Amino acid sequence: MERQMGAPPGIDGEWTIDDDGVVQRRNRRDLDADTFDRLATRIRDGLDWGVAGFCDRDGSILLVRQDGKWVLPGGGVESGESKTDALVREIREETGLEATIETLRVVTEQTFTHGDDAVTFHFAIYDVAVDGELTDDPGLEDEAIADVSWFETPPEDTLDRPLVAFLRSR
Repeated sequence: MERQMGAPPGIDGEWTIDDDGVVQRRNRRDLDADTFDRLATRIRDGLDWGVAGFCDRDGSILLVRQDGKWVLPGGGVESGESKTDALVREIREETGLEATIETLRVVTEQTFTHGDDAVTFHFAIYDVAVDGELTDDPGLEDEAIADVSWFETPPEDTLDRPLVAFLRSR
């Protein structure tokens, strides 16, 4: 049985919390033509799921700088790969850290639109424990990851900053 929940301030979409405490979110975002085309192509080519890790260590949150914004580390789930295996791989590639996947926190059904066209993608956020030292060469060569760092307070240009703050408060 799901319990209805009003979205926390600043967070878009419809929300519920299931009996396991996992936030179930449905969201729509209208995108510019170029961004929509890029994402729609990846989704239509088989990218069904993305994953991210919420890493809170000693009161600081791990974020990576990608495409001009700070984001939770993570990425796409490749064909034949489990969501948790994908997240371990992505965190290692982006941060140099070894990850242990813990609790599933959020599942988002994200619909991207442009005009009358729409594609849907799913995204899962897990609590993650990490071990090791941050790399000074984050991401793979073909990725746009410029930096990785720990933050006591998420920067203003953090993607879904209200969601990150909400996760931290729970």
